[in-house]
Amino acid sequence: MIETERLILKPYALDFAEEFYIKFQKDQTYLEDYFSRTLSVTKTHEETERYFKNKIESFQNNEGFYFGIFLKESDELIGHISVREIDWTIPKGELAYFIFSDFSGQKYSYEALKAFRDFCIKEKEMFRIFMKIAPDNIASKKVAEFCGFELEGLLRNDYRKRQEVLTDMLLYSFTK
Repeated sequence: MIETERLILKPYALDFAEEFYIKFQKDQTYLEDYFSRTLSVTKTHEETERYFKNKIESFQNNEGFYFGIFLKESDELIGHISVREIDWTIPKGELAYFIFSDFSGQKYSYEALKAFRDFCIKEKEMFRIFMKIAPDNIASKKVAEFCGFELEGLLRNDYRKRQEVLTDMLLYSFTK
């Protein structure tokens, strides 16, 4: 568990899989461009539970660290943050996050990203964490830069959005 002033980041647990499913389905249109793979494997309650079990196992095996983002005062799930595809020979991993639309615009992403960045670097002793951000995602670029991530370059045709559209991605990283 990771605490900030207003948030608690909790490792994935089955007890909030249902809340995740409901909110994730509600925000499909909002999230589908950049979390299409997650949407494709969480279409039902059962699939979402399997997805959570898989992420819990990944955490236990040090293959990826998946957290729900909760409001400290109400314990309401407001988002997700993770580092995955970890290469322990460096060590490095790819970071991703989202805040559900009902909670966007309140700087929760800044708070969560800074705390999670420190968790990865200090507690998990990762040397490098990186994020891929779409060039048109102005808010995420601002969050990354505010949290000390630096733009490394452009990855051409690196991600397939909905309807099979290929898009470029910006590569941001934070190193120890």
